[in-house]
Amino acid sequence: MKIYILAANLIKFCCLLFLYFFVFSSCKDPIIENTPIPPNNEDSIPVKVSKMDWWNDARYGMFIHYGIYSVLGGEYIGKNIDGISIHFQSAGNNNSNIDTLKLGMGAGAEWILYEASIPREAYRKYASCFTAKKYDPQAIVNLAQKAGMKYIIITTKHHDGFCLWNSSATEWNISQTPAGTLWNYDLIEPLARATRDAGLKFGIYFSHTRDWMHSGGLGPIPELNMKKYSYAENQLYMETYTYPMIIDLLQRYHPDIFWWDSENPYEEFAIRCNALITNSSTSIIQNNRLSTLSAYQGDFATPEQAMDENTEYENMELCMTVNSSWGYNKFDSGWKRPEYILWCLLRANKLGGNLLLNIGPDGEGLIPNECQHILETVGQWIRTNSDGVYETRKSPFSFNLPYGPATWKEKNNSQQLYYHIFYWDGSGEVWLPGIMNSADEVEISFLANPSLPFKVESVEGIGLRLTGLPSNKPSELCTSMKIKFKKEPKLIEGAREINKAIRLDALGAQIGNVRMDDFDSKPCINWYNGRQIKYKILITHSGLYKISALLAGEYPGTITFDFGNGTKVNGNNQATRGYANFEWQHMGNIYLEPGEYQLMISNKQTNSWLKIREFKLELQ
Repeated sequence: MKIYILAANLIKFCCLLFLYFFVFSSCKDPIIENTPIPPNNEDSIPVKVSKMDWWNDARYGMFIHYGIYSVLGGEYIGKNIDGISIHFQSAGNNNSNIDTLKLGMGAGAEWILYEASIPREAYRKYASCFTAKKYDPQAIVNLAQKAGMKYIIITTKHHDGFCLWNSSATEWNISQTPAGTLWNYDLIEPLARATRDAGLKFGIYFSHTRDWMHSGGLGPIPELNMKKYSYAENQLYMETYTYPMIIDLLQRYHPDIFWWDSENPYEEFAIRCNALITNSSTSIIQNNRLSTLSAYQGDFATPEQAMDENTEYENMELCMTVNSSWGYNKFDSGWKRPEYILWCLLRANKLGGNLLLNIGPDGEGLIPNECQHILETVGQWIRTNSDGVYETRKSPFSFNLPYGPATWKEKNNSQQLYYHIFYWDGSGEVWLPGIMNSADEVEISFLANPSLPFKVESVEGIGLRLTGLPSNKPSELCTSMKIKFKKEPKLIEGAREINKAIRLDALGAQIGNVRMDDFDSKPCINWYNGRQIKYKILITHSGLYKISALLAGEYPGTITFDFGNGTKVNGNNQATRGYANFEWQHMGNIYLEPGEYQLMISNKQTNSWLKIREFKLELQ
């Protein structure tokens, strides 16, 4: 019996062994069979693709704030939550002159429910006026392409809790408006489709915790006389609204970017929200507004309206309005100049970041003509000078060159610097201080004027000098110069003596939250109290230096020049009969030894602010 069992098992084993060799020798895996074995050399190693690659190449995107607030256009006439009749206008530069008028704090028209303390039921009635009858996703995408933008982000739900799609989590959505009937209860899908059909990336803005219309929303609530809901009510809000909405948005639109916006101090909420994104797709890019906790900084920082060039960013996106408002505000006619928009874009690119520029359609979905004109004007410039914008990375120059920012890229195994010149002084020469390569080690051309004649020479201790240039500005908005290095770049950053003076132009400053003005002449900094500007200077000769400033202002004040190590000069500036009257004023003298200095300059005015075009240090 034992012999029989042993023989049977042996036969069974042989059959299985035969079957194994038969199957695996005759039925080859087609995936394995068709996949070639890569050769063993470095060239065959696949390049690792990061989800941030396309974002870092794009450099310019469109932001859209659109919702019920667009109907109000920054104005509310009615009763507030206390039952008091008010006439409210969101702050702008075109407000009515009415004695009983209450102006907003300037946060923008999309905050009007909060700023005017509008009762929820009163605000809901505006849904019947939200028609979106002139909302045109294809026209929006066309405008983005004309502007040179590479991605689009739209507000799916702002702080008023209204959803631009037919969310099953709340009735406070597009289905309650005429726009819902017109657009099949979804304003997001046609824009997402048109965006992707054009080859652009698509993102969604989502206010995940702040909500003034739903019970349990975080932060001060107008309906509660600016009191807050309890933590338990916050938790219920997240479970009822936020998490289901996130899941819905991900499944419907598969966004490339998830742009959070709210104040969330609770890690529990951040963990859940982040997990929903990462479990859905590892390729979705998130900004840094998921939580106020430092552990949740996302993939990129989001300075708003202005950025500090002294801050080190790994990835950064400056988000900015075309006027002063995010949502549509009929009282805001303070449109930024195309030159200023372009300057902000190139400064962001210089820091290795992007510009996300906002448009605010009105209640019908129409984009103001002024806004369209500005975007198209900047876009025309980009089309000619795109090489200095797209695919650029953080510049080795942390400071700007004298007349504008310098962007940087590596292309075709060469390193290239793009100097964006916003001021053409008519002298026929342009200095490139800090580029210490010899003239035959670089190739220089102007992107919009490749045949522009000039001569280039290297000047010891200073850098490169271009002469023989035309006296008139060769291109609109700004002139972009491409410096291609044939060899390794030799860069020593810092302002130094040229023609017996160290000139520190406003455009060459490293700045924080200040605004540049007067692009039609020589650009200047609109300089408010307490804000600093910074320069790096190289002193090669010891001696006494006279400090002067080219400025304009309506009041006197003090300007402090801090060279470090306790070396300071306090200069007194005088009024110049208004901001249109610039004049050179003596600030003081200082003895400096040869070396490198980080010069911090601050001002304190008797009243208002100061315009500054240039500082100058002259060896006496």
